[in-house]
Parts: sequence; structure tokens; C-alpha cells
Amino acid sequence: MGSGNRKRHLVFLAHLWVCTPFALFWVDAPEVRRNLTDAAARNLWSCIIGVFIYLSLRTFLAFKNPSWLKWDFVYPPIDVAIVSMFLFFADSNPLSNIALLYFLPIAEAAQTLNWRWAASIAGLTVAGSVLASLSTPIEEWAPFNIAFRFFFVVLMSSLLTALAKQAAAVQAQLRVEADRNRLAMEMHDGLQGSLITAATQMELAQMIAGQDPERAAQIAGESRQTVRQATDELRFLVQRLRAHGLVGGFEPALRQYASNICDRNDLELTFEVVGEAERLNAEAENALFRIAQEALNNILRHAKATQVRIHLDFRPERVEMAIIDDGVGIGSRADQSSTDHTGLDGMKVRAEEMGGHLQILGNQPKGTRIEVGIPRR
Repeated sequence: MGSGNRKRHLVFLAHLWVCTPFALFWVDAPEVRRNLTDAAARNLWSCIIGVFIYLSLRTFLAFKNPSWLKWDFVYPPIDVAIVSMFLFFADSNPLSNIALLYFLPIAEAAQTLNWRWAASIAGLTVAGSVLASLSTPIEEWAPFNIAFRFFFVVLMSSLLTALAKQAAAVQAQLRVEADRNRLAMEMHDGLQGSLITAATQMELAQMIAGQDPERAAQIAGESRQTVRQATDELRFLVQRLRAHGLVGGFEPALRQYASNICDRNDLELTFEVVGEAERLNAEAENALFRIAQEALNNILRHAKATQVRIHLDFRPERVEMAIIDDGVGIGSRADQSSTDHTGLDGMKVRAEEMGGHLQILGNQPKGTRIEVGIPRR
């Protein structure tokens, strides 16, 4: 189960917990106690205590979010049984207000977007209501009212499922549009700039090839490096866009990108991962990648390093990344231009836009350490 599924479960549980104070007041209401024998009252209180234990355990499991527990398929039948039990001990009348609680498991089933499952839960609510009301004298059943209530239960099950499916379709469409816009921006910010730079370098090399062959060869080499960097970035984007189960998401994509950069520039790379490398949201992945990209470029241009270490720490609420080199150190670089400061400022801005932080520190005994932390959500 993903975090989105857990969030839906917790929202649903919050609504269940809101109902519990009413249950406590309702049990002690005079009009209810008048119709209950002492034995029935004790049974009802036992049911209420059992429900509190059930909700507590269910809330605990919702926070734990185990992957094996498909809550929207496991809990609706249990909830139907609980409502039927309350109906049986308290009123045994299918027109009782207790029957309104059947809409809770119906809503649970509807959000699965599965028509058959929603219809099955609707059928269970009808069966549960009938079984719980068998002790009520038949002359008190008011057939038309009861038929309408059962019909309304089935109707609401169908309506909620239809609305949930429509909402899911709209959300999916919006997500696709957002991903397209995000991909366009990422290509504009990275790939387009790299390709324009490479084209300009090749044009310049062509113009001076006859007059200064050595300089032209140097510019051609720089152009080749720029194209390779653009290729690495494109590979990173493609790998990130593929299904998470196929490639593992952000961590292997960043590992491959850093490995390609370091291999071509004779840098020894150490890539460390702590915690479970779960998939991040696209904005967080893009921010971390751009920060790592800028940090690696700065190391190549200025640090005179031989070793680079990238450390990723996947914590429950945050992702921490550290990029460490053994170069001259940022405080010792004699060629710190305004452009370089713009790059460092851009890294900080990217982290802050995601609600995170970035620090640039000296490393012991030498080199530079860049630390960035970004919330998971």
C-alpha cells in the first residue's frame, strides 16, 4: 500500500472515530434504555468496548501501513457485521437510525472503484439488516418504507462507486497533464540548454578549424563532453519515468548518472544508501537530481578532486543527501566567479522550494561537503 492509500484509510478512520462519542451518549439515552433488558444492555456495552478495541487496532495498522493488508477489501464486511450486531442488540428494527451506519462500509467499498465489490457490500448490508431485524414483529416492519430504505442503500452504493470512478479518472488526467508539464520544464531547464551549448561549441569549432586547429579540437572535446552530459541526463529522465517496479526509481537512476560522470573524469565514486529507497514524488526527485548535478559539475570544474562520495539517507519523513569530495575545498578555490555563486544559490533555492534545507561545509581533512534534506511529502 502506498502513502496515498494510507492517507485515504486514515481519513476514513477519522470519520469513524467522530461517530464514537455519539455511540456512548446513545447507549445511555432514556428512550434506548427503556427498550433494553439488562442482559441486552450488557451485551451492547460489550459490543461498544469491542468496537473501541477494533478501531484502535485498525488505526494502529493504518499507521503501520503493511503492504499485505488491503483494507478496502478486508474491513467492509467486518463493518457490516458490526452495524448489524448493534442493530440486533439495540433496536432490531430495519427503520432504526442505526441502519444509517451501513453507509460507512458502502463508502469503503465504493472507493475501490470495483462495481462487483460495491454491489456485494450493498447486498451484505441488506442481508445484515434483515437478519438483525428478525426478532421484530412482522406487523412493525412497514414494508414500503423498508423496501425503499433497502433500495436506497443499493442506489447509494452504485452512485458512490460511479462518482468515485469519475473522480479517479479526473485525477488521473490531471496527473498526466502535470507530468507532461513537469517533463517539459525539466527538458527546458537541462537538456535544451546543454544541446544549445553543444551546437554553439560545434559552430565555433567549425569557424576556427582552419585558423586554429588546436583550439578547434579543444572546443570539439568540450562539445563532446556537453553532449555526453545531456545523454546522461536524458537517460536519468527516461529511467525515472519508467515503471517503478522495473528500474527502482530515483536511487538507481542517480547512481547511474553519477557513475557515468565520474568514470569519464577519472573520479572514484562511492555511492551509499541508508534506509528503504522508496519512490519520491517527482518534484523532490527533480530537485535532488538538479542539486547533485550542479554539485558534480562544480567538483569537475573547480575541486581538483580524486574521490566523490554520495550518501542517500531515506528516513520516514525526509530524504537526506550528502555529496562529499576530497578536493581543495570551496573556501580555497581561487576562481570562484559570480556564475559559481549563482549555481550554489540555485541549489539552495531548489531545496527551500521543496521545504528543505541545504548546507555547504568544509570537509575534514580536505574537500567540500554539501548536505541537503527534503521532506518526503
